[in-house]
Amino acid sequence: MAANDSDAESTVLYLAAVLMAFFGLFFLLVPDAMFDLTQDPGVPTNPGWVRWAGGLLLGMAVAAWLAANNPEGQRPLVVGLATAFTLITLSLLYGWLAGDYHGVLWVSLMQILGNGSLAGAMWWLATRTTSAQ
Repeated sequence: MAANDSDAESTVLYLAAVLMAFFGLFFLLVPDAMFDLTQDPGVPTNPGWVRWAGGLLLGMAVAAWLAANNPEGQRPLVVGLATAFTLITLSLLYGWLAGDYHGVLWVSLMQILGNGSLAGAMWWLATRTTSAQ
């Protein structure tokens, strides 16, 4: 793999790691603040039940960060992240189009566009990475 390819792959993985860590910390430490931001009347009364998602996001962020240090042979992780970001994007889009989401529009659109961009970047990365032999 050329140095430029490796740099691009590392950049995508570092970016995904930082974003997942950011949201992971918020879901783990202050989930009610995340729900308050949406202003959706359908949020749970006790948002503490989503703290586990923060732990999962932080763990995925660590995996992406470590993979960014050596992007060669990381195809299984990249395909897994690409699949996750694609499903997140589709579920958010479906919720918005079906009328399930009643919060602030810009929050929903930012989540859809952000996760969609990460999905696209990860699928692009999946075409460039090879599995460890």
